[in-house]
Amino acid sequence: MKKKYELIFLAIGLVAVVAMVWSIGLEAIVANIKQTSWWFVAIIAVRFLVYPLNTVAWKAVIPQDNGSEAKVSFAKLLNLTISGYAINYITPVMALGGEPYRILRLKEYVGTKRATSSVLMYAIMHVLSHFVFWILGFVLILLYPKTSSGIKITSAFFILLCILSSFFISKFFKSGIAVGFFNTLAKIPIVGKWAKKKITKEFCDGLQQIDFQIQDLYFNHKNRFFRSLVTETLSRIAGCLEILLIMQAIGMEVNLFEAIIISTGTSLFANILFFSPMQLGTKEGGLILALKSLGMEAANGVYIGLAMRISELFWIIAGVVMIKTYKRKTKIK
Repeated sequence: MKKKYELIFLAIGLVAVVAMVWSIGLEAIVANIKQTSWWFVAIIAVRFLVYPLNTVAWKAVIPQDNGSEAKVSFAKLLNLTISGYAINYITPVMALGGEPYRILRLKEYVGTKRATSSVLMYAIMHVLSHFVFWILGFVLILLYPKTSSGIKITSAFFILLCILSSFFISKFFKSGIAVGFFNTLAKIPIVGKWAKKKITKEFCDGLQQIDFQIQDLYFNHKNRFFRSLVTETLSRIAGCLEILLIMQAIGMEVNLFEAIIISTGTSLFANILFFSPMQLGTKEGGLILALKSLGMEAANGVYIGLAMRISELFWIIAGVVMIKTYKRKTKIK
């Protein structure tokens, strides 16, 4: 990767860390850590489980020429997973800033086309696992005895919507995404001029190869496809431990199923308002609504959200450090 790109990603990360600390307030961070005490060690440690699961899911969709998994070290992919998510978290629109970074790094090992296709495949898998997780969460809401009939009707609606959305997203694996994406860009004013210049015969051939690799995973390597989807969904369930531990720290007795329900409502609300950088305000709003729907003290949503932000801040700093300390590979395997 060129030095200027590394500096750009590093600068974005540093600015975001400063902005996040400023928005939360240093005094609030210190007070929250004191109140939560040693629970914060366990809360932060949850992602030592989540990120390796993300990495396993990503590694499953990175192909070699013979269709098997690429021989990229797990440690290197874990580094790119953490730093990529750090960039994604601070990206204002759709949280996709980490994908170009991952492509630029991964191409040193598997080449540009396979790096691009695998990052796109994992991004689609990440979205697809959202819907699988939401279906699980809304099913639990239907079974939860304390929810009102109105919430259960709404949950049933979202289950249907998530199932339909899952089938729609799976079409990207069947038909590819690269060619269609650039054809769509070509129709957009201003951006379209750049896209039309970019779409040369050689460039289109490259896009078709990327789409072929995406289709190949879906049609010819179902075991890797479902391994990636299941592992990515498990990472979301593991992430619910963070909410569970925070609530335990303030004396709220909850189980994992309730934590999944709370996480479902929170993540859905945050993703509806995807354009908010660092999910400012959306996480707290989602937590308040989720707690209220379960008949719990809604005001605790602010505290839980703050504790989650401090944990995220830790991992954003870790990701920024990884961007700076990353060691390049000199040639492709």
